[in-house]
Amino acid sequence: MSLIFTSSILKAQEFSGGESLNSSTLDAKDVFHSNLRQAERGNAMAMGVLGLMYWKGLGCEKDPVEALKWLKKGAQKGDADAENNLGFLYFQGMGIKEDDAEALKWFKKAAAQGLASAERNLGLMYGRGAEGVHKDYAQSLEWFKKAAEQNDADSQVNLAQMLSLGEGGPKDYIESHKWFSLALKYHSLDSSQVSDLRNDIEWLEKRMTGKETDEAQKRAAEWKPGGESVDNTEK
Repeated sequence: MSLIFTSSILKAQEFSGGESLNSSTLDAKDVFHSNLRQAERGNAMAMGVLGLMYWKGLGCEKDPVEALKWLKKGAQKGDADAENNLGFLYFQGMGIKEDDAEALKWFKKAAAQGLASAERNLGLMYGRGAEGVHKDYAQSLEWFKKAAEQNDADSQVNLAQMLSLGEGGPKDYIESHKWFSLALKYHSLDSSQVSDLRNDIEWLEKRMTGKETDEAQKRAAEWKPGGESVDNTEK
């Protein structure tokens, strides 16, 4: 079984909010100019999108200076994706001096708005530890759970691994099995990732009773994003 933070589907901190920008149905230049107009009028979300487009060179020439300027503006006006992406730049030291404390600050602001990718980023920071950020598995577990409840597959895997190993809390094979099973439904997995997750589930089932496996499968089947699943906790 792979150790925590080495899962094959685990991604490091990454930009959020760019999914629609990759759509082939959109004209990147039109999107860029539309967001530029809105950003100049003070729209915080447009500022964040504009910063991301400048960084990736979508609809414009790559310009890290302009990207950082607009991400800062969007973050300061409270756009969650801009906050998360600014935190990413600080964490990686991309276009700006690496600063884990600043990264943590902006990740927290974005996570406070319920952004799953920011919650995952906090889980990673607390799980790995960073300069000025003490390793805290309990905090890591909590943030991964928040993101996992929003159907973030990477966080579901990390949460499952922590629960199986007793990192940040007691071992819980039933919940671990549930989260591995839910992550296995993620549509973008490649064959090696599917194989790894199935191996993790097999590892667990060798250590679980049939009743425990049935309970885990029931919880996975009834789970809904946002923590709306039926409470199946055994009394």
